[in-house]
Amino acid sequence: MTDNHSRYFFGISLIVGMGGVLYGYDIGVISGALLLIRDSITMTDSQMGWLVGAVLWGGLLGTMMAGPIADAWGRRAGIISACCVFIIGVICILSADQFLELLVARLLLGIGVGIIAVAVPLYVTEIVTADHRGMYVSFFQCFLTIGILLAYVVDYYFLTQGHWRLMFAVILIPAGFLGCAMCFLPESPRWLLLKGFNHRAEQVLLRLFSNVDAVTQTRIAIMDSLTLTGQGWSSFFNPACLWPLLLGIAVAILNQWTGVNAFLQYAPYLLKTAGASTNQVAMLGSVGIGVLNCVGTFVGLLLVDSWGRRRLLLTGIAGVFFFELSLSLLPIFSLSPHVYGLCSMIGLLGFMLSFSIGPGLVVWLVFAELLPTTLRAKGMAVCLFFSSCSGAALASFFPVLLHHFGIAHTYGLFAISALIYWLVCFWGMPEAKGQSLEAIQACYETSSELHEHTSVC
Repeated sequence: MTDNHSRYFFGISLIVGMGGVLYGYDIGVISGALLLIRDSITMTDSQMGWLVGAVLWGGLLGTMMAGPIADAWGRRAGIISACCVFIIGVICILSADQFLELLVARLLLGIGVGIIAVAVPLYVTEIVTADHRGMYVSFFQCFLTIGILLAYVVDYYFLTQGHWRLMFAVILIPAGFLGCAMCFLPESPRWLLLKGFNHRAEQVLLRLFSNVDAVTQTRIAIMDSLTLTGQGWSSFFNPACLWPLLLGIAVAILNQWTGVNAFLQYAPYLLKTAGASTNQVAMLGSVGIGVLNCVGTFVGLLLVDSWGRRRLLLTGIAGVFFFELSLSLLPIFSLSPHVYGLCSMIGLLGFMLSFSIGPGLVVWLVFAELLPTTLRAKGMAVCLFFSSCSGAALASFFPVLLHHFGIAHTYGLFAISALIYWLVCFWGMPEAKGQSLEAIQACYETSSELHEHTSVC
């Protein structure tokens, strides 16, 4: 591949990865906004939980809409439609003055989150080459962490001015940019071939690859792979499709049950509980968590194509388990409030670093790489449906969980989930680095070494 083509893939992945900013910003912005919303809109603790979880509940609808949209109208159409939903959701938030109106607006933003979470990794996975696919797909997670950090910084800025609506208005900038940019990018050649647009697909492949031979070989490999599986939902009962789908669902659920979205969305609240003196101090601590999240993700980005997905995932989960177990054991020791708060901060930072290096980055590759082209959009939608459902339930009931079990026991429950997560990935997670999507699919179709960890399957 020539330098020009490398730059072209890099540019496409960079632009499309901006969808992660939308996802991350929408996840993180509520953390600071909550500190002000309750001053202008009366809410109970239960309603606060539902408002936080609304984005993830909306994500349930968004993920299930994303598959049909991406299959029927194209991968680009999925990303553009998500941008439009984000813009509508922000407009609704700017005009909301009651809890129910705000809840509906957050649900709309969640629908946008759900669509973008499927459409962006799907598009990048199908358009870039195998040798750098891990890094390019991971741009989405990198931008997601940048979006969370940006939300924390914007929240801190507007917190001092008391303007929580302007915190949400910032979403209009990346949504407008990405929606416009997608109009000029090529469609996925795999989707074009799937739909019978052979001439258009060949034109796109010529733009993506450096020579005609590479185009011909890629087109033949894609066409051959399309004949191996059907496109309907019943095709998931084929063992070669069912195994990667079940693995993806397990990863989706357990990734959420580490408590990551609860930590991110309630970060200022948790830090105040641990001893932060003011809203501003708690928000500054959240900014620190956001910075470490970005740093860890960029470290993982550099390692994902050399270390491999499996090793990175297992290492990160092990760190998550260690720090959550440590947080759950803190009350055993007789610590002063200051020391307890400092240890809690270290534990949260350690959790975030471990999660961002491993699970936070690799989860998108698990969803995107293991399923065949004919079922990839549907399969990713199913996996992200379970992810959104698990995350939404946890975010919505997190205040209730804290009230009934206490913070230490809640950390302990998350640590148990992380241990189960590690065991599932150790026994079931294949290594797919450096393999074409068609090679991964063929392996599931023919290999008798489905559970061999050192091979692609």
